[in-house]
Amino acid sequence: MRLLGAIFRALWVVAVVAIPSLLLPSASQGSVEFALIIGGIIGIFTFFEYGSSAPGFVDFRFAPPYNRFRAFTIGVQVVAVTLICRSVELGLNDAAILDWAQQAAIALDFEFSPVAMAIDAALKDARFSDTTAILLVYSITTSFVIGVGMTLAFAVLLWVFAWPRDRLNFNLWANLPTFQPKDGTEIPKRLRRDAYFNIILGVVLIYGLPLIPTYGFSWLTVDVFENNQAMVWATTLWAFLATSLIARAAAMLKIARILSRAQE
Repeated sequence: MRLLGAIFRALWVVAVVAIPSLLLPSASQGSVEFALIIGGIIGIFTFFEYGSSAPGFVDFRFAPPYNRFRAFTIGVQVVAVTLICRSVELGLNDAAILDWAQQAAIALDFEFSPVAMAIDAALKDARFSDTTAILLVYSITTSFVIGVGMTLAFAVLLWVFAWPRDRLNFNLWANLPTFQPKDGTEIPKRLRRDAYFNIILGVVLIYGLPLIPTYGFSWLTVDVFENNQAMVWATTLWAFLATSLIARAAAMLKIARILSRAQE
């Protein structure tokens, strides 16, 4: 069963990586092949990670549905942003997903909104065409709404329901292989500290990543968003990296609470 699960996860990774190149009309044959190669490399890593019975690098590997949530979230983000780009490329201006993205962008256009700030930072490059600018707005908004919405839903589920399910056999080291507390009595405190750090880092990333091209890295903006596949991944990873850190923090806080109660 472990090997079957590892194969399924590896195939899921390959499919998610290949979706933009397979669905976008502007994708070339070379980009499809490149996406399959990248997806295959990541898929092989996923297979060996989940095919092994020993802990590796993935957090909460033995505490579902944490990683299933993350895989599903990035899958939904990639599909949604890809469909937006596809609709614009095909001239489907009355598509429901475009109307939804437009309404969401209007709702999130307020002071200190991470979406508004990301859009302003990205559109400072006047070389963008009107179509590219519209796609940027829709893609940034869609990726953010899906990432934040699903992360909040996941955090609520963690705290409302009994997660992890098998608490008696829950192994902290196996599920957090990079977490190395020095003293067993300090584990809850260390977990909370690391969780708060992840929350802060997630907020910094959601606001800071769009500013990277503005401060000393202008070469990153050279025609990158004129390629819709690059746009899909740039906007998806912008939201996913930040929200996955916050989801990790929610899980660590839940474990810290369980351990604190057990010590009492």
